[in-house]
Amino acid sequence: MQDVAFRCERCGAPLEVSPETIVAVCPYCGYPNHISGALKTENVRIVPTLNKNAIAQAFWRRVERDFDLKRMKNLIELVDVEGHYAPYWAGTVHVEGDVEYTVEEEECTSYTDSQGETRQECHTVERHYHEHVDRNLRLMGSARRQVQSFGVDDVIRHYRESPPDSKRLLDLDEDEWGKIKLEILNTEMDENQAKLMMREDAVDVIRREFSSKSDRIDYFDVAADEPEGVSLLLLPMWTVYYKVENSIFHVVFAGWDGKDVAATEPMPIWRRAQYLTGAVMGTIIGAVGAAYGGAAGASLAALLATLFGAGLSGYFGFKVLEGQRIEHGGRFLDARRW
Repeated sequence: MQDVAFRCERCGAPLEVSPETIVAVCPYCGYPNHISGALKTENVRIVPTLNKNAIAQAFWRRVERDFDLKRMKNLIELVDVEGHYAPYWAGTVHVEGDVEYTVEEEECTSYTDSQGETRQECHTVERHYHEHVDRNLRLMGSARRQVQSFGVDDVIRHYRESPPDSKRLLDLDEDEWGKIKLEILNTEMDENQAKLMMREDAVDVIRREFSSKSDRIDYFDVAADEPEGVSLLLLPMWTVYYKVENSIFHVVFAGWDGKDVAATEPMPIWRRAQYLTGAVMGTIIGAVGAAYGGAAGASLAALLATLFGAGLSGYFGFKVLEGQRIEHGGRFLDARRW
C-alpha cells in the first residue's frame, strides 16, 4: 500500500509502506527511513552484509572450488545478483516439567549348554524411565508466514552454527545503507504472536526429543514460560542467478560472510552417465537376486534383493531425470521455522 504521507527524509521521494513496515529504503537515494509500524524499532537488530560485488566474487570462488562447475567455467554466464533482509523473531524460552517414557531394549543372558558351549539368549524387555526437564531453549523463527523459499532454512542453520555480530537497527550507519540499498521484507507476525508460537514450539522441541529416543511416551507434563530477550533479527540473504547454455541455476549466500549455503547446479554428461549406471546396476541386482532366490527356494532373500534393487534403480533413475543437482550446506539443527 502506498501512502503519500510517507516520504523520504533525505530526498522527499514517496515511499511504499504498510502497517508492518520496519524500514522503508528509498528506491531513489537508498536512504533508510525508520518506520516502526506495530513494532518497537529499538528491539530490531540487523546483521551487516557484504555488498553485491563481494557476493559476486564469492560466487566465482565457489565455481573454482566446485569439481563440476570448474570444468564448465567458460559456459557460465552471471545473470543477476539479488539480495534482501528477511525478518526473524528470536528469543529464549525456559521449559520445565516431567516426562515418563518407555524404551524397548534387548536383554541378553549367557548360559552353558549340555555340550559345555557358552551361548547367549536374548529377548526384548520394556524399561520405564522418568526425567525432569529444566532447560533454556534459544529459538528462532521467521516473522513471515510465506517463507517457502529455496535456501531459507540453510541460512538459518548457518546463522546458528556461527552467529555473526549484530547491531541495533537504529545504530546502523547511513553510509552502509548507501552502499547496500537492500530491501527489508515486511513482518507478518507481531511480537505477541511470536511469543505465543515460541512457547508452543519450545514444548514441541522437548516432545520430539523424547519421541526420538523412546518407543512410547507414557506421561508428558512440560510447560514453557514467557519468552525472554525477544528481538526481531534481520538476516541478509543473497541469491546469484547464473546461466549455463539455456538453463538458469542459482546459489544462495549468507550475506554476512559470503558462505554459499544452498545451490542448484547443471548436471554434466559424465555425472548423468554415472547415475544411469547406478540405475542399471540396481535393475541387475534386483533381477539376479530374484532369480537366485527363486531357484534356491529362498523367497525372503528374493524379496529383499528385489526391493533393494528396485530402490537403487529408482533413486538413480530419479537423479537422471532431475536434470540438475541440488546442494545444501550445513547440518540439521533443532531450530524451527514457524
